[in-house]
Amino acid sequence: MHRLTWRRAVAATATAALATALPLGLGPAPAATAATLTTAWQNGAFSQNTAGVVGRSDIVLGQANTAATQYLPLGNGTLGVAEWAANGFTAQLNRSDTMPGRKSPGQVHIPGLAAMTSAADFKATLDVYNGVLNESGGGMTAKVWVASGKDELVVDVTGANPATTQTATVNLWSGRSPAAAVSGGIATLAETWVDNSGQGASGQTFGSLAALTAGGQNVAASVVNSSSVQVSFKPNSNGSFRVVVGAPGWTGGNAASTASALIGADATTAESTLLATQSAHWNGFWGSTGLIEITSADGSGEYLEALRTLYLYAEEASTGGPYGGSQAGVADLFNFDQDHQDWFPAGFWLWNLRGEIATNISAGDFASNLPIFNMYLNDLPAIESWTSAQMGGKPGACVPETMRFNGNGWYNGGTGNASCSLASSPSYNAENVTSGAEIALWIWQQYQDTGSLPFLQKYYPVLQQAATFLLAYQSVGSDGYLHATANAHETQWAVTDPTTDLAADAALFPATVAAATLLNTDSALVSRLRTAETQIEPYARTDAATHQQLLTPSADAAGTDVIGDSFQPTAAINNSENIGLEPVWPYGLIGDSSPLTALADRTYTSRPNNGGNDWSFDAVDAARLGLASQVQSDLVSLTEHDQAFIAGTANLSGSTAGDEPYLEQSATVGTALDEALATDYDGTLRFAPAWPSAWSVSGTVYVRGGSRVEVQVQNGTLTTAALIAGTTGSTAVRNPWPGQSATVVNGSTGAVVVPPTTAATFTVPVTAGSSYLIENTASPTTSYQFAQVTGTVATTDKHLGGVRIGLDPATHYASLAASFNDVGITADNNTAPGNFDGGGASYSQTALSNAGAGPGAQVSASGKHFSMPGAAAGTADNTVANGQTINLSGSSGTLGFLVSGSYGPATGSGTVTYTDGSTQSYTVTAPDWFSTSPPSGGALAVSSAYQNRQGNTTYNGTGNLFSTTVAINAAKTVASVTLPALGSLAAGTPALHIWAVSLN
Repeated sequence: MHRLTWRRAVAATATAALATALPLGLGPAPAATAATLTTAWQNGAFSQNTAGVVGRSDIVLGQANTAATQYLPLGNGTLGVAEWAANGFTAQLNRSDTMPGRKSPGQVHIPGLAAMTSAADFKATLDVYNGVLNESGGGMTAKVWVASGKDELVVDVTGANPATTQTATVNLWSGRSPAAAVSGGIATLAETWVDNSGQGASGQTFGSLAALTAGGQNVAASVVNSSSVQVSFKPNSNGSFRVVVGAPGWTGGNAASTASALIGADATTAESTLLATQSAHWNGFWGSTGLIEITSADGSGEYLEALRTLYLYAEEASTGGPYGGSQAGVADLFNFDQDHQDWFPAGFWLWNLRGEIATNISAGDFASNLPIFNMYLNDLPAIESWTSAQMGGKPGACVPETMRFNGNGWYNGGTGNASCSLASSPSYNAENVTSGAEIALWIWQQYQDTGSLPFLQKYYPVLQQAATFLLAYQSVGSDGYLHATANAHETQWAVTDPTTDLAADAALFPATVAAATLLNTDSALVSRLRTAETQIEPYARTDAATHQQLLTPSADAAGTDVIGDSFQPTAAINNSENIGLEPVWPYGLIGDSSPLTALADRTYTSRPNNGGNDWSFDAVDAARLGLASQVQSDLVSLTEHDQAFIAGTANLSGSTAGDEPYLEQSATVGTALDEALATDYDGTLRFAPAWPSAWSVSGTVYVRGGSRVEVQVQNGTLTTAALIAGTTGSTAVRNPWPGQSATVVNGSTGAVVVPPTTAATFTVPVTAGSSYLIENTASPTTSYQFAQVTGTVATTDKHLGGVRIGLDPATHYASLAASFNDVGITADNNTAPGNFDGGGASYSQTALSNAGAGPGAQVSASGKHFSMPGAAAGTADNTVANGQTINLSGSSGTLGFLVSGSYGPATGSGTVTYTDGSTQSYTVTAPDWFSTSPPSGGALAVSSAYQNRQGNTTYNGTGNLFSTTVAINAAKTVASVTLPALGSLAAGTPALHIWAVSLN
């Protein structure tokens, strides 16, 4: 694909390597002998087994992912797929160019694969090194992939019964109006529409096309109805068959000829030929991407390593079309929820793309940023027109924070929250004027890291127009400083001199001057910017205790102030952003050695929002400030709080899987790890400036000038610190061993380049294509034993607290009672065993009995009859739903659950498996046990008068149980019910408790 060509052009010498890091600024490394430590540096190169390292992050399923929220991601950059095992095989097709709603081309279903996914020996692995999902069970196998460079989903199956007719369908849903047709053995669903609704519409034609065929015997395509097409066939005589689904870009034309040209002979081409192309792309991608391998005693490092690797996989699989694969931090190309889209799918939130852009740069995946950069560049004339019309006739580009894909700031057809629009102020983004500066600075950073002047020449107009607008929007006051009324991003609205504006000025103005000077252009603008640089006001200060006082820089001396959001600290707060830390990241103006570092440290410690949403930049800020232990704790806590999907993606907030996955949390994990491992944001290269001492690491980070660094740290000792130069010149390096002697040698010859020095920072002369080792003079890299960085491909799923990547093997229980794993009911005179909520609380057996729900009692609700657990008080009596499979036999039109939630409400999706091997997904919600409001369609089944607490005490509040039902197929016999997988019981985390299940 073109992206590999770009990547190699900007980093021609890069062969992805792995390395490790040490927290700098923490004093000398712990004593260690050379015999216990190793280095992967040998003969002038860093040695790693790329396939093994990447394979550590494979997603492993021990049971079928039958719920849509258990999707697995596949994609080639333009076509993305969310795959799960409902009814054998289900996959939703997604593209980013089906604007303005990002409509899906359809869902694919292959029911015959239920014989595999419902088998007791089912297992699956998403092989991220090759971009292929491998499944097996019941004597069948399936390989599933989205073809590299060709917008096709391929499902290759073996082990099917040659005598059994198979089908595959593609369908759309209510609200869609496709043309369903058949041509030969190919069926198509095609639809076009015009973007002509609401303010800001482009008038462009968009559309979707899904084309379906199969490889096997007696292939016949048919139209099922106006929104569904099908192919039927028998497997080949050896039990193999293939389903191919094409979904190219589509704006109209001849669907049959387009489908035929796309699919060609792919339904019958040898699998090895198709997979050779697939592997070549993905192996090449990983070979030119900076990887990180982490080991830790508690497994947290390995888990976060996997999140970063899976982010890079997801980004490569979803970013390559004309628009970004994520419009607001949402993993749009892996949507599983038909046409539902969180937020405004035609708009782009730059704030929520920060972590993605940053990680792409530091990992050397520069090509993944091009769709976003291209969109802003191509829309620049429209943005300038919007700015003139909406921002008082000002010149330049006020880039809307929630910019519609065609360059205006109308939100959702003009229903509110317009960006860069004075008439809409005050609101979230009406006077948010710094998004232009931010996208311009990301462009500047990508130039710095690639050293590509043609790239800078192409995208320079974004810097030029963003700077022009900020100059025009602000005016010089009597104090000699630039001033303006604007938003402090979305947090404060229409306030005086927000910190975001001051940071944008201080970062963008010199970057634009440097870019214009390199390109020998815009001398008049350069002169104005140089003057403006001297007119930037110092940041507002406020008190750390209340964030309500307006202080001056003189308050720094007392050590109790922090950076404020603006010069109006008492203005209303409208969002949970830490605006005072914007100068730290992404603007890169305050780091771990700035005159303002102590102020920034206090701002971090006293930040108003600790964690929270999945885009939280706490760990990134900690990395920039050299706070290693906080990097670790922030990453772990944020992941446990917000990662929700087994693919490593997140919710906006909370770890219960929602209706659409988000990429921004794993992207920000990647940014924080890279920043902690190596950075040169201010022109000085730091090795592991904030690497947690509890994690050993081998990693590669891309830095300025087309260069990269490769580092290793083992048990707290930096064993490898290498720089592979992309350009000729000099590089400033911070001494990784403060107060100790460092030496720099040529990585190939060992010739001394910088003699021993104890200087805190030293300069290394470098030549493009050469490597350099920065060594502790007393323990040079060559004193360590050589050992390649290797990795073992994952064979099990991963857990961190209550979150997971992948699925555990299914645990089957003969009855619900056999699965009880929680003590929810206690005797009033012995409450000690109780732990319904993870915090020691419980139901009272006496209160339940008084409400007619004693041990073994029959409770009727929602048309179902439930048996209360017969367990003795103080023993296990309910199941905390975490993916258990319960054997159940019978038929009914509905399945009933007796439930309650702790720290709820709790919602999750599970699976009903029928005796014929077919499956059905369901979703159940349990209100919190304090609530008296039943779930939708359910009932308050039991309300007990009080609850029990530790120490044989009571709480004067009701303890409630609820009934809820889900519709099932009355014509089939139920074999088992798999409960939702919501994680283990933990205080503060919603849990779904199952007390009884009933078909009667």
